Amino acid sequence: MFRTKRARRRSRPAAVAAVAVAAALLPAASATATTPGAPVSAPAAHPAQAQERPASERPTLYARDHDGELWQYEGTGYSYTPFKPRRQIGGGWDAHADITSLNGTTADGKGDVVAVDKTGMMFFYKGSGDPSQPFEPRIQIGLGWDRYSRIAGASDTNHDGKNDLVARDRNGVLWFYAGTGEPTEPFRPPVKVGGGWNAYKNVVTYSDGVLARDFDGVLWAYKATGSPSYEEPFYPRVRVSEGWGSYHDITGVRDVDGDNLADMVARGSGGGRLWLHQGERSQGMVIPEERSELVGGGWQIYDKLF
Repeated sequence: MFRTKRARRRSRPAAVAAVAVAAALLPAASATATTPGAPVSAPAAHPAQAQERPASERPTLYARDHDGELWQYEGTGYSYTPFKPRRQIGGGWDAHADITSLNGTTADGKGDVVAVDKTGMMFFYKGSGDPSQPFEPRIQIGLGWDRYSRIAGASDTNHDGKNDLVARDRNGVLWFYAGTGEPTEPFRPPVKVGGGWNAYKNVVTYSDGVLARDFDGVLWAYKATGSPSYEEPFYPRVRVSEGWGSYHDITGVRDVDGDNLADMVARGSGGGRLWLHQGERSQGMVIPEERSELVGGGWQIYDKLF
């Protein structure tokens, strides 16, 4: 059974149309596997911030298209033009049934990713520090991960300096994998957290915990406890708000706009339009604002964002 804590009541999301940036940011239909949209410098007119934030302080969003090509969207540091034109990373990513970052990824090529292929084999992709080739050669971890319907990075849930993972099995039970910091054996044996997680349509990496959206369109936030006890990685869930059911999917990203708070992107019905929800502090944790800003259209060419 869930333990529930209610956040303060707020108004429903209000879409803020920033269509002026849509054309620059949509995945161009003319871009092919050999001619991806080339990265450009940050937008020219930013009088309040003449110098671009360091790459280590800007996020990266990855998107896999229906042909299995992976594309990289480097963050600009500005919420109203949040991503630079896409850069092609490579093909073959359609072999994976699920992919997640462990603690977000950054524009300097940092941030680790794990993926489970269609046979249930997990692979570890260590961040290389090179944005043009952001991952080192993958490391095979082991079989059996197909017993899970969803995996999600949980950041450093127990505050030991190593990134953790949660996995939901097909009976709705959530399992916690404490990180080891070793790419060849990245996780300790799983610990059962509890059941009932099949009530959620999405469970995604966000801030220092996870976000979960249920089938009624209610968004819930789980903040990490920092406890060394692996059985209780999260505080009781907090209800963010309702009205999130119209989104095709949601994806947590690192700080987009330089306020040191995690943010979230979401694709509208059909997956075409991408919206940004900046993070805010509420009830002692970071949650996505209900207010949204349009990033751009054309995102239906992708089947996975992370």
